[in-house]
Amino acid sequence: MRHALLVGAFALILGGFGSLERAEAATSSPQLDFTSPSTANAQALSPDVAEWTTRLLVTPTVRHHGGIQRLTGGILARTSKIAQRLTSDALRFLGVPYVFGGTSTSGFDCSGFVQHVFAMMGIDLPRTADAQYDFGRPALGGPRAGDLVFFDTYGGVSHVGIYLGQGRFVHASSSHGVMVSHLSDSYWASRYVGAKRLIASR
Repeated sequence: MRHALLVGAFALILGGFGSLERAEAATSSPQLDFTSPSTANAQALSPDVAEWTTRLLVTPTVRHHGGIQRLTGGILARTSKIAQRLTSDALRFLGVPYVFGGTSTSGFDCSGFVQHVFAMMGIDLPRTADAQYDFGRPALGGPRAGDLVFFDTYGGVSHVGIYLGQGRFVHASSSHGVMVSHLSDSYWASRYVGAKRLIASR
């Protein structure tokens, strides 16, 4: 008899736990479905977008002034790194020959070279130098690393390069292929039109 009572009590306890679990499941907040279409779209972002997101969310809230300052600092730090990578990528192609209309590593023209380097960063630029000039915004305070520098070599904006800093820029020259030149060189100084900025930097 005592054995039967113990078995019955144990069954009641187990049944109570089962009811409690079902009740908690019914009243708890719904879990996120990571396979839902909206979440799937968020997960489909490119790796670079995902990296931007994780690095830019410096603070979970930007309601107060200090939060806004920290978030802005995160953006500047990230884009400064992009400028460094951009100029580093551009220098990898030193010596690639000049090919009129060229957009690949077998040969570049000036705007094809710039378009190719920016495409490596996931930035889509127009094809020609004058269209790239119209695409950017004025580089106030002078060019910074990663800005585009433009020249009038035969009427209008007709040549473009990527500014490296300290007066130097890398470009695809019709005489030497991809090379580094200086803005103070007499040829380029007399033909300099201005600089345009496509990415933020410090």
